[in-house]
Parts: sequence; C-alpha cells; structure tokens
Amino acid sequence: MLHYRQSVLNDSRPMESISCTYIGHATTLIQLGEVNILTDPHFGKRAAFFLRKAPLPFPPSDLPDVNCVLLSHLHPDSFHIPSYKYISCGVPIVVPEGSERAIGRYLPNPVIELSYYADYELPDGTVITAVPVIHRTWRMTRLKIIKANAYLIKQEVQGQVYFCSDSAYGPHFQEIGNLGPIDLALLPIGGYKPRWFLKQRHMTPAEAVQAFEDLKARHMITIHHGTFRFALEQIDAPIKWMEEILVSRTDLSNRVHLLKPGESYTVEA
Repeated sequence: MLHYRQSVLNDSRPMESISCTYIGHATTLIQLGEVNILTDPHFGKRAAFFLRKAPLPFPPSDLPDVNCVLLSHLHPDSFHIPSYKYISCGVPIVVPEGSERAIGRYLPNPVIELSYYADYELPDGTVITAVPVIHRTWRMTRLKIIKANAYLIKQEVQGQVYFCSDSAYGPHFQEIGNLGPIDLALLPIGGYKPRWFLKQRHMTPAEAVQAFEDLKARHMITIHHGTFRFALEQIDAPIKWMEEILVSRTDLSNRVHLLKPGESYTVEA
C-alpha cells in the first residue's frame, strides 16, 4: 500500500500535475496546477452530535489561498458554517441547485448554484461541472428536500478530477464515466451500516470500487471515512475492508490510494 506525503505549505509538486490532500471525511484540498479547490470544508470538533475521531492534520490557517469551494450538500458533516472563517469571503462557493437560500443567510461569499450537468468556469479556465448522485438531503428547520451534487473539475493541461462526497451506488457512475477521461476520482467508502437504511445513501467499499471502474478513472482516493462515526460499522472498518479488496485485486493496488489525514497523492499529467 503506497502513501504519498507532501506538505501543503512547502509545495514542490510539478505544476502540470493533479494533487489531492486528504484532510478528513469529505474535506480535501485539490490542486490542479496553481488552482486550489477545497471540498466540503469541515474543521470542527463535531458534526451535529458526532465527535471528530481523527484530529486535524494541520491548522486550517496553514492552507494555501483557495480559488473555489465545492459544497456537495447541506448535511452537517459537509456544511459547517464556522469553518468558512478560514476562507476569504471573496471565494466562490459552488453548491447544488436550491441551496443558496440556506447558505446566503450565513455567508457573504458568492454562491453559485449548479443543476446537474451545468458548468461554472473559474477565471483561469478551470471548468466545474455538477453531476448526479443518489443522496437526498434536507434542512432540519424546513424539512425541504434539496439536491446533492458531485463535481467534475477539468483543466485542459492537468486533466480531470471527480469529487463525490456522498452517494449510493447506481447507473450514474457509468453515465459520468462516458463524459470524458477522469484522472483522479475521490469516492466515499464509509457510513454503510445498516444496509437496509443506508443502501440508498452510501456505498460500501466494494461498491466504491465498482463505481471507480464504472467511471473508468485512472486513480482513486478513498474519502468519507475515519473522521466521524455516523453509522453502525466501526470507524476503521471501511479501510480494513478496502485493504482486503486490494489484497485480492492486485491490479488495483497502484491505482487505489488510502490516505491518512494530511497525506497527499499526486497524479502526473
């Protein structure tokens, strides 16, 4: 099992590369060339009533300047308002359709709603596309159903990254895989028990591997595990299951990367 470590403070990666640092749960720093994208920022000690089990690998203030935030949905493990104090109020937040009215009450940042397959282009030309997931969400105050998104992040030189915070397994992965080559897929592997309740919300590690193959991606990083325990499986169970899969699937051992918080993996262009 290969872990690739690099500091987000002393960045020596090639500018033609794609790099991802796993911070915890669905919070990652994706770096495509000089563009820094933060996903589902959550730096708090708890999500709702659930305590953080893995400490933050570095102070959030040590992060490089962020060009964009991708917010997948409004569940408390993904949308954590106090974490945005570490993000400049001028940084755009890309969110699912129907989410702006809940976010705009708390944050001054520009909020860009994207429906499925709609695009948003950053000033440097990076294109962010919202794509489907199977994971409905709601605000407890209004009990109104709001969509959730996954995202494709594309640059002409560096390539394309797929970020999926939460999703059940389904045919949408094959559909997304047909949109163009994906160099790196960030896929969730935790929160799957009990299956009768969570099958339509979260994937098992085995389903995440199938999703990875459906996407036809070059590399995969596992996320949504080891930080908050929302489900009935032990907090280290998803990683142990994935390690067992990789023992039997040696063809994936150099393509599926299990990072600890603070570790990074770089995909060369």
